[in-house]
Amino acid sequence: MESAVKMRSVTIGGREIKLAYTLDAYIEMSETIEGFDMGDIKKAVTNPKRMVDILFIMANNAAKLNGTPLDFDREWLRLHIPVSTRKFVSLQLAIIHTVTDGMEMETELSAEEDQEVDLVLRELQKKRTD
Repeated sequence: MESAVKMRSVTIGGREIKLAYTLDAYIEMSETIEGFDMGDIKKAVTNPKRMVDILFIMANNAAKLNGTPLDFDREWLRLHIPVSTRKFVSLQLAIIHTVTDGMEMETELSAEEDQEVDLVLRELQKKRTD
């Protein structure tokens, strides 16, 4: 069964790595990353060590959601991320977008089944038809 959680992808070391931001990821980040502040995610990802920790946690969450084991660790990430401003910015943006996606996900029970519903999109569509 496919997860309803939105995932983003990044390429590191020639591999596509899925990222997911869930409550589990938030809790792990809060408990294990020194100086982590979800209120200022932009600041949190400016530190390379925190950025790698966040990437690892998000990748691990995506792997769990997909039912596959993660086959790399933080050291592998550190060894395969080039020290380039362009790469850092692209990874930072991927983290920020993944967090944003995770925070915007809302679900609602329908009469027949659970289904993903974008409540913001629904409101925009209502306004267009009114």
